Amino acid sequence: MRDRLAEGAPHFTASGAHGLNYPKPLPNEVYELLARDPEPKIRRALAFNRQLPDDIRARMLDDKDARTAAIAATEWNPAPTARIGELLSHATRASHREMILLRLDGPLPPEAARGMLADIDSCADPANSAAVLRQITATADLDADLTDRFLTDPQVRAAVAANPTLDPEHVAALAHDPDNEVRAAVVARHGLDPVLRESVPVEYDDRSSGNAVEWLLAADLSESDQVAFARSRHQVFRKTLAMRTDLSDEAVGILAIDESFAVRLFVCERQPNAPGWLLARIAADWNGFSRWDMVAHKNFPADAATALARSDDPRDRGVAAAHPGLPIATIEALLADDADYVRGRAATNPCIPTERLITLLAADEPAVVTGAAANRTLPVVTMHHVLERAGL
Repeated sequence: MRDRLAEGAPHFTASGAHGLNYPKPLPNEVYELLARDPEPKIRRALAFNRQLPDDIRARMLDDKDARTAAIAATEWNPAPTARIGELLSHATRASHREMILLRLDGPLPPEAARGMLADIDSCADPANSAAVLRQITATADLDADLTDRFLTDPQVRAAVAANPTLDPEHVAALAHDPDNEVRAAVVARHGLDPVLRESVPVEYDDRSSGNAVEWLLAADLSESDQVAFARSRHQVFRKTLAMRTDLSDEAVGILAIDESFAVRLFVCERQPNAPGWLLARIAADWNGFSRWDMVAHKNFPADAATALARSDDPRDRGVAAAHPGLPIATIEALLADDADYVRGRAATNPCIPTERLITLLAADEPAVVTGAAANRTLPVVTMHHVLERAGL
């Protein structure tokens, strides 16, 4: 019990991301008691707790259990730059140091960067520090010496191109770098001159789900800004824009006809105003989990759902079975489908008449009964009768 209390981890109360429950912070007195728990296991769990107050986390850096102290340092988010030396002294593993730098609340001071570089240079196996080296490069407050060192290392040129403290002269030079990854890092910089950004040629992997521009996800964009990014030559900006859920109809319309499949897919997955024709087109060929959500989208065409419901593929029939635009005859056919999960999904369809829905509750098939009981149009009175019969 103390272990679960200390961890404070989120847990699912229902299916899907929206069913994730985040526990509320505990009183400071409880955190104080857990930080003094005699069991190292409990203190380690507490060190992972992201709601742990900073003053208690700071004291846990002096924990007699070295692993607890290392966890307390690594999981500090955001990690205070002013205590970087102390944090690094406890987190000696390269992966832990990389995590601290990822969470740092400001640029890594030059002297701290030089100290970490010295540790890497003296390491018997520097290959294990490749990731932390890139993170040092991306987060260090660059002076002339650090800039020169990083620019001569081909492994970290892309990271230095992304560093927000890099001086404009070097940024302009790297915009013409022969390495595509370096040019991509320049293009993604926050505050880069839009004219320069659009002039830099970059090739993108349309199959990659990564490479989102984090600052664009959180930026406050006007409708004209949205349209400008939707028309960018750079797929990474169009794809990132499509991940937002606050886009104007004009921006969504531009992205819906984008040459990139990844951009069009994100429009279908994220946009409440995604056009029905695009939803139908993507759902026809896409086999990812989001296909279910596309068919459930308010703009998904009824005729496309009906076509899927009559498909020879039971997976198609399953995703379409709950669509509210299906004809009653099609729903009845799905209720008699060979596949249990198709029959169960069909029983959840909100277009089933109340009288028919009540008869489904008495069916001999568990899948149909379960689906009918989950149907959101089931009368409340009937729900109470079902619960009473179940003794609940």
